[in-house]
Amino acid sequence: MADKLKCIFLLVALIVAGCGPSQPPEDVVISLGGEEWIMELATHPDEIRAGLMNRPSIDPGTGMIFIFPESRIQSFWMAYCLTDIDLVFVDGTGRITATHAMEVEPPRSPSESEQAYLGRMQSYGSIFPARVAIELPPGSIEKLGLASGQATGLNMRALEDLRRRSATNRRQAESPVQP
Repeated sequence: MADKLKCIFLLVALIVAGCGPSQPPEDVVISLGGEEWIMELATHPDEIRAGLMNRPSIDPGTGMIFIFPESRIQSFWMAYCLTDIDLVFVDGTGRITATHAMEVEPPRSPSESEQAYLGRMQSYGSIFPARVAIELPPGSIEKLGLASGQATGLNMRALEDLRRRSATNRRQAESPVQP
């Protein structure tokens, strides 16, 4: 079933990629809590900043994985998010540093400045330096039994290699074509 789902997802991604000038987000399959997840990959600062903003929902079995260039204290918020999101921070050894069930914030009011809106956002921190953050559908942390200090089984070396390849591919795609 999981292999069939992967094939269907890859086929759809290839079709979508051919429909326009912009590339769809790169995806990666990870195992977390004994389940396979199809994750959108966020490695570039713009992708990390945007996260899952403006999305009405997160499909079951999917989410976003953020791979940072270095381990450090990380912090997320729910600005412009339209659905609750579960957040898991993971350190460089693959252990969970913190989990959060983030709730949707009230939307920005017409009379509210951008600065005031962002200033009222709750911050969700990694507590200890984190190398990876994973956003999942609401309720996933509890369903999977994830907790701080727990080993995830994630291959951190493979994730770092993926981050480097993603950065290299982005640089190549953005560089001018040489005749």
